[in-house]
Amino acid sequence: MTQQDFRTKIGNTVFGVRATALIIQNRKLLVTRDKDKYYTIGGAIQVNERAEDAVVREVREELGAKAEARQLAFVVENRFEQDGISYHNIEFHYLVDLFEDAPLTMQEDEKTQPCEWIDLDKLEDFQLVPAFLKTALPDWDGQLRHIHLEE
Repeated sequence: MTQQDFRTKIGNTVFGVRATALIIQNRKLLVTRDKDKYYTIGGAIQVNERAEDAVVREVREELGAKAEARQLAFVVENRFEQDGISYHNIEFHYLVDLFEDAPLTMQEDEKTQPCEWIDLDKLEDFQLVPAFLKTALPDWDGQLRHIHLEE
């Protein structure tokens, strides 16, 4: 049985609640690449699931790795348009520790994508989504930040 997640569509707008993993080792961020864009590991939070449990589940599902959510870094209200559809996401971005080496591929359903480690000081050189991470993450002071994004 598939667990219901916090995503719904009303008209042309998709509303969702997501948890993403900021996996950082040696000042490098683990991302997955899809075409020319780079993304952190993560996905929709399921009904009755804690956000920190969701990010651990997403890491296990997508990377096959055991992880622990260490600290909530950013709460993001993210409104954007993609392929003619409007999105309004509430996102929880967690620092996550891996208990094993990260694979260099990510599996999402039937789709396999490569993973890469990007130096935090070079994030500006990549099309990282969401883009706020390019400037917020390298200088993050350890305090929870609330971010509003709107295209």
